[in-house]
Amino acid sequence: MAAVAPGHPVTSYVLFTDPASRLLIVQATGLHSWHLPGGVVEPGESPLDAARREIQEELGLRPDIREDDLFAVEWARARRPGARDRLVFLWSGPCLRGEDTDRISLQARELSSWRWATHDEAKTLLHPSVAARIRAPLQLPGAVTYRETRHERTV
Repeated sequence: MAAVAPGHPVTSYVLFTDPASRLLIVQATGLHSWHLPGGVVEPGESPLDAARREIQEELGLRPDIREDDLFAVEWARARRPGARDRLVFLWSGPCLRGEDTDRISLQARELSSWRWATHDEAKTLLHPSVAARIRAPLQLPGAVTYRETRHERTV
């Protein structure tokens, strides 16, 4: 009998900046935590298509994100027993200006707010493992980073 591949959940997020090089972060509805816009890649969906879909659903924007905008791929070890390791795709989104952010329409059932954060603010507002993914400069088309995050599993 052939072994069944365990597979990894896949997520896809977009790093948007403004002309001042601040990072767009979003806050989940009902939570105080901040994160990057994006989410889970659905079955049969590519990470790039998931990034585009999630941004449209969460922010109401249709950014021009392309294959060459891949910024980083990360393998993230599960933090607790029974959870699965996952793959994280990060895309470098376009620089958003005032006319772009004026069109942001948050998906209320998922997000309560958004804001611009400096690199230092993002480090304090985002989960440490998410903040570790963000390295300046954020927009280097064609320059992809691979990273592994290994957590000590908690019992």
